[in-house]
Amino acid sequence: MNHAGVSPDLITLNIVINCCCNLKLIECGFCVFGEIMKRGFQPDLVTIRTLVKGMCLDGKAMDALQLFDKMTISGFPWDVCLYNILISGLCKIRKTSCAVELHRRMVDGNRNGDLITYIIIISSLCKDGLVSDALEMLKEMTSLGISPDVFVYSSLIDGLLKVGKLTDAINVFNHMVGLGIKANLVTYNSMIHGFCELGLWKKSMKLIDQMVAEGIVPNVVTFTTLINCLCKKEKVREAYEIFDLMIKHGKEPTQFTYNSLLNGLCLLDQMNNAEKLFEVMAARGIEANVISYTILIHGYCKSCKIDEAMNLFQEMKRKGLKPIAATYNVLMKASFQKGRTRIARQLFKEMHSCDQSPLLPTYTVLLNGLCQNGYIEEAIDIFQSLKSMENKISIQIYSAIIDGLFRARRFEAAQVMFDEISTVGLVPDVITYNIMIEGLCKERKLIEAEKMFEQMEENGCDPDDISFNIIIQNFLQESQVDKAMEFLKRMRSKNLSPNENLICMLLQLSLADEHCLRTLKSLPNNSRGDLLQKMRLLDQEHVTTMT
Repeated sequence: MNHAGVSPDLITLNIVINCCCNLKLIECGFCVFGEIMKRGFQPDLVTIRTLVKGMCLDGKAMDALQLFDKMTISGFPWDVCLYNILISGLCKIRKTSCAVELHRRMVDGNRNGDLITYIIIISSLCKDGLVSDALEMLKEMTSLGISPDVFVYSSLIDGLLKVGKLTDAINVFNHMVGLGIKANLVTYNSMIHGFCELGLWKKSMKLIDQMVAEGIVPNVVTFTTLINCLCKKEKVREAYEIFDLMIKHGKEPTQFTYNSLLNGLCLLDQMNNAEKLFEVMAARGIEANVISYTILIHGYCKSCKIDEAMNLFQEMKRKGLKPIAATYNVLMKASFQKGRTRIARQLFKEMHSCDQSPLLPTYTVLLNGLCQNGYIEEAIDIFQSLKSMENKISIQIYSAIIDGLFRARRFEAAQVMFDEISTVGLVPDVITYNIMIEGLCKERKLIEAEKMFEQMEENGCDPDDISFNIIIQNFLQESQVDKAMEFLKRMRSKNLSPNENLICMLLQLSLADEHCLRTLKSLPNNSRGDLLQKMRLLDQEHVTTMT
């Protein structure tokens, strides 16, 4: 144009800026902006809006905010569309607080946002888990006469479900429907995902029926969410029914769908079916990723087929797939459990060589494995090196070392390590306490073990069935029947169940000890019934074995 002697006007230059911004050539866009100023044109709203949008698209929303502030100070006019572009850009880079602050400035200046403004902010607040703030925004918009739409309600429902507020989410859903606003696919997917996360797969199934009845066709996300939930609950048969329904509806299963099914089969130890599904994936053109291999490797390790797991590990590397930390952790743990400490150490070293910096879960596996295989000194050296590097040590790592010290019969060192926990700002969990209680019992220090049990409860850590099983069995072994019965009552009051070893001990004792039998009979019906039933079953098995 310049060569032809035609001078571009402001509209032309704005178009050029837009092209530069769409190509993420922001610097070029500002060069054109400079050209506008040189030619004596006054930048208009389109100019600034285009530049701000381009900067936000390039992830430079904070720079865009600075530009916006400068233009505002100079008295430049603005519109709600420009605000929305900037607020959206800030939310996309997780600067929700800045977006809310900008919105407050907007409102304080008697310049209200529109529906789009509130959709953006409420959605971002919910994604950040700030649902209470999002609900306040909802009140604000309705007070301004702005009616929320399905997108606002869908964000709120999703946010409430993610923080575990199921009842509130259902209330919002019912309120939305009561206003005559129809739920869309996103709303239903959020509800289904929320129910699934809470393990309520039956309610999720009903929601699918409800959405189909309303003419909303489930998509891949809908089906896969439910399949994943069912597989985690080890309901693989039901998951396959949904899988078949998915294909029937013409929805193509994704890699995540297959991985969910693989995980379900491995959880049930159905490795033959898992292998077949792995082959089906390849036949249907779905390439197994590192997650697929890790799931199958974990399944083999769980089935004590560590050689098959290692073969698969080598196969995935040959295919150019880079193992993740979870892959190494699974194989290291299985190797340690089989006593293959050399292989486990090699895997740990390989992580370093492959630029996979081990994180705390990996160190937990390593230290656990070393302690369980008698390499306590090596474990302590690694533990001390972690502390010297100012790494934040987890309670799981402390538990592993304490367990290792007890295994090495180093009771005093274990006690010192336990006492150190509170000095580094950590709190013992139920596993830590169980290790201490069991260690003290093995040292025949039942009084100290009982004190540790009471300390656990006083510190707000609820004992689990393992805690009770350990201490009751040890009291029985030391013929302290009264103490054992006292703890048994406490155990059953918490609706926790004895393991088979303890039931066998109780069965034998009840035949010879009237006090034990009376205690068992005095338990509440709901507690006594299943306990005595288990005892009768074990008694029948014992008689069958004898005959």
